[in-house]
Amino acid sequence: MKKIAIWGETIPYNSSESKLEVMEIKGRLNPLLQMLRLVLAFKKKEYADKKAVIDTYTYVGSICRGREKETYEDVPYLVPFLVKGSDKAVIVIPGGGFAYKQSDVDGEGKQSEGDLVAKELNKAGISVFVLWYRSNPYYMPVPLLDLQRAIRYVRFHADEFEINPEKIGLIGFSAGGYQVAAQINLVRGKDMFPEGYEKDETDKVDDSVKAAAFGYPLLSFRYNPTLMFAAFPGEKVRDERQREQLNQQYDCMEQINSADVPQFVTYGTKDSLLACEHTERYIEKVRVRGGDITYVPIEGADHGYGANPKQMRKCGPWIVEFTQWCNRHL
Repeated sequence: MKKIAIWGETIPYNSSESKLEVMEIKGRLNPLLQMLRLVLAFKKKEYADKKAVIDTYTYVGSICRGREKETYEDVPYLVPFLVKGSDKAVIVIPGGGFAYKQSDVDGEGKQSEGDLVAKELNKAGISVFVLWYRSNPYYMPVPLLDLQRAIRYVRFHADEFEINPEKIGLIGFSAGGYQVAAQINLVRGKDMFPEGYEKDETDKVDDSVKAAAFGYPLLSFRYNPTLMFAAFPGEKVRDERQREQLNQQYDCMEQINSADVPQFVTYGTKDSLLACEHTERYIEKVRVRGGDITYVPIEGADHGYGANPKQMRKCGPWIVEFTQWCNRHL
């Protein structure tokens, strides 16, 4: 599987320091057990200190398996699914609660939000790039910076990929949905680089997109505060005052600046992880501001149906409507 590194010689926020210095790893290092603990932690709607649960799953599920490094030296990349003759493209951002990535970029043959959606879009004549981004214990704004760079990279190399740089869209799922929402509402046109980073030519490219989509998205950490331990330093999350500051700074529900971007949302009405009423509130707020937003609720569906082949077929109408929407808006 081809992997295209999106950064140049210098990757902002990377270093040779050990991740284990900030990670709290506890309990049996059994991936299935730790995945169960992670899911239960993510379902908590009230604040709970679950940093050890999140860190332990990241460690056993990603670092121990060689998918990510023990040091801050991971290299974000895109996996291309190109369609000959297509002039439009969608960047897919899989979810995983910022604790891991729900995608097949590790080449193990698993079906996931990355390759499943890419193949459906390919059938509709749309090229796709699946993004592998940095996550726990890389903290905000690193995942957002990786998406911003991915947009700029695809635009910068549009001729090489034979696509129109003005026909690029996004779709993100769960935590990936948050990245998309943050990109169009909080990040566009902003400089999130650390002090001392020297920009290259790609960094100077416009980071706007033609259209943006979300699947069962996280839109605010306020309603799932346990997730914050995967996205922010533990000491800041544990401090009530700093936690509130982070909630305000990174809240896509209260800082909607995307009425100019056509949007598509799909969500399950029985989502046990991210309550659908928050998604519905976001939809209404975008519409009040004059935005064009299409939504496809899936009656009775739980979280994560874009990552499961059987659920994808069961909830199939959303992908059909999404591919049609892409061909209208890109």
